[in-house]
Order: sequence, then structure tokens, then C-alpha cells
Amino acid sequence: MNNVISTFNKSFTGTFQELIEYPTNGILNKVLLQDNNSQYNLFCLTAGTEIKEHTSTRNALITVMEGEGNLTLEGKDIALAPGVFVFMPANVPHAVQTKENLAFVLTLSQHFPAKKAISQKTIDIVKSTAPVLKKYGKQTTTRMYEIMFNKYPEVKAQFDMSAQANGSQPVKLANAVYSYASHIDDLEQLTSMVDKIAHRHVKTHVLPEQYPIVGECLLQAIQDVLGDAATEEVMTAWTEAYQALAEIFINRERQVYQTASEC
Repeated sequence: MNNVISTFNKSFTGTFQELIEYPTNGILNKVLLQDNNSQYNLFCLTAGTEIKEHTSTRNALITVMEGEGNLTLEGKDIALAPGVFVFMPANVPHAVQTKENLAFVLTLSQHFPAKKAISQKTIDIVKSTAPVLKKYGKQTTTRMYEIMFNKYPEVKAQFDMSAQANGSQPVKLANAVYSYASHIDDLEQLTSMVDKIAHRHVKTHVLPEQYPIVGECLLQAIQDVLGDAATEEVMTAWTEAYQALAEIFINRERQVYQTASEC
């Protein structure tokens, strides 16, 4: 069971004595606060409850409020009691067993996997293409969808075809591509856009293996529309830039999928 108490930009106060409540059996999970980077959950587990071994794609901190139990972390047993806190890096196997009613706060924080840095040469080239992509953006993305739907018709089911027909979807993608080209040297400016698109992708069940399809079709469309301006150097830079962007989306979407499963 999951109850959301607050979201970011909304302050609140309370006491754990008021918030802690136990179900008849099993787990009660209250989301105390969540934003784009962190989530704070209050877990209330009844005596004898077991959470089987699993991993999280995000860093996590357990802070025990009351009760007793055991945390198995990387094969080691850690006694849980009031005041105990345990940090767990992302992707580390762990499990929980309770001896009596147990309440703890689980803090999930953003985890940024190591990734290859985009070369300065690629950054300079991609930024230089931003004006022409702004001018021919809709033409380029319309061509991309045309290529993709013709070559990979099975992906049509994941798209709103009415938005394709009225041109709103190509415009949205064109704006996103232009924003990426303009801010490739300052990706923090794109955090809000990435988060919004990632949630939409999760809603339509986009998978990591579909990103190469989009990349192939987008790069072909850039080449088709820009013609002679799409030199080998430009296409090499955009290939590297797209791969980096795909990694950003895949990682963020993995977090959204993981958070949904944990809730």
C-alpha cells in the first residue's frame, strides 16, 4: 500500500508518532516527499514480514525509527533498531526481515552512472548546427517519423497518430532536438525537459532497445534534410551526441520504472 503525503515545492510538517501506522499484515509505504532527484518513504512493516532480496537503481539510506529487524546487505546481516542508519549504494543486493513491528525511513537519491564524456569537438560541432536545426527542425523530425514508420511499422502503436497527423509531435521533437543542440555543453538546463519526456516514454512503455531505431532514423533525416551541410564530420558528431542523449534518457527511465515498482 502506498500513500503520497507531499511533493516538491509544497512544505509540510509532522511527527513520526502521527505518521507511523501498521497494516494488519505486510507493508504500508508512505511517500513523505518526492521530487525529480530524491524520494523519502516511510515504511511500516508488521512483525514477521520479509522483503526478499532485490536491488535498486538509486542510492538509498535506511533510518530506523522504531522496532527491530534484520537487513541482509551483500550477504552480511545488520541488526535494525531505533537510531540505526544504513547507506546502500545503487544496484547492491539487499533484503529485510522483521522481528517485531518495524518502521524506517528510506531515502532514495539520484544515481548518475559513469558515462563517457562528450568530446569538446563534438560539442562545438553540434552547437554550430543549432541554428540550421531550428530553421529546418520540423522538416527534419517529420522526415524522421516518415522513415521510422516505413522501416519499423511495429513502433506505430506507441505513438499518438493524431499528433503525427496535425504536426504537433514533430514540432515537440524538433524543439527538443534544438534545445539539446543549444545546451549540449550545459545539460543541467535540460533536466526538466528530460524528466518530462522520460515519464511520457515510461507511460508508453519505451524500451532501451528502441533508442538505436530512433537514432538511426533521426540521423538519416538530418542527412536527408541538410544535404551537403551534413558533412561526414557533422554526422560523426551527431552520432556521438545522440548516443550520449540516449544514455541519459535510458538511465532516467530506468529510475522511473524502478520507483514505480518500489511503490
